[in-house]
Amino acid sequence: MSHPINPNASHTFPWNLVTQNLHGHEVLRKKIHQKLAKLARHLCHFPPDAVHLHIALEQHPRKAQYTAALTLRVPSNIIRSEKTGPDLIGAFDQAMKALLRELESLKAQLRRETYWRRKSRRALLRARKQAGFAPTPQTEGEGPQNLGEVLRALLAEHHPRLLRFVRRQLWHDTAAGEIPAGAIDPRAVVDEVARRVLAEPRRKPAGLNYVLWFFVLARRELARRRAEFQSGTARVESLETPRPLPEDADLVEGYDAEQPLDLIERQREPAVVETRELVPDARAVPPDQAVSRQELLAEMRRAASRWPRAEREVFELYFVEGFEPDEVAQVLGVTRARAEEWIRSVQQRLRNQVVDEALV
Repeated sequence: MSHPINPNASHTFPWNLVTQNLHGHEVLRKKIHQKLAKLARHLCHFPPDAVHLHIALEQHPRKAQYTAALTLRVPSNIIRSEKTGPDLIGAFDQAMKALLRELESLKAQLRRETYWRRKSRRALLRARKQAGFAPTPQTEGEGPQNLGEVLRALLAEHHPRLLRFVRRQLWHDTAAGEIPAGAIDPRAVVDEVARRVLAEPRRKPAGLNYVLWFFVLARRELARRRAEFQSGTARVESLETPRPLPEDADLVEGYDAEQPLDLIERQREPAVVETRELVPDARAVPPDQAVSRQELLAEMRRAASRWPRAEREVFELYFVEGFEPDEVAQVLGVTRARAEEWIRSVQQRLRNQVVDEALV
């Protein structure tokens, strides 16, 4: 018989259990609930609707060997641990310990993300007194049944972000004159990233979280397609062929400073506006300031298109995506010292750009 965890909790984290060649027993149920209670203490600051734990327990069909795999879905990321041993409870215990270590190293990083700055999330955290895992797992068949299903949800969440990142990289390449506009389909790049992640989820390098892995794969796929185009389909263009200058390339590509390279929908009919939408919001940024920020960001990106590729990528990863120096280093495959050197170089370029604009 299972017992509720944190019976006074105002919110609970969902979890599900998938077993293979196993039958549940009381000792195992007690161990799972003990570990869930411990894990919940490390998740007290996470929104309950952004957390899910998938537990997979399996016995080898021909010998006394057990595997325990834990997949924890937290805001904007996934933590996974898997352990094998001759004892099921021992394997589960070791997998949980590994999961807790990974969670501790990830918590500080997650708190830096824009996810936590959402007003609805902050309000939910303030209102919640206590949270824990639900007293019982989700019904059979409910929730993700394997790692692939967990990854599919994470990919869906980050698809817009990855697509914007790829489009910005292609915009820089086009503005720098390295490839013509439309030479590479950004959606095809992101689709290939998703295909590889779902086809080989265990190929993720150790020490690299899943979101960073997505960006690593996107960067590699871009490089592959760029090299393929330049070596196989490059052609000589006439000097009389009109070619957009870097300053005008943003207009050709539908560039927008807030949503870079997301094509603007031109509606044939004017949008319907309700009266309540016309009431001014005191918290909103004044239009003149918003326009100034967009113009500044657009100008910075136009300047970046003339920089070396490594510094363009650092600009997008560090200053736009908000990755930390060690994360930038992981995505680019360089040392942290090298990444910090590029970041300082970009910072100096940006300062010089601001000064030059001020003197004009």
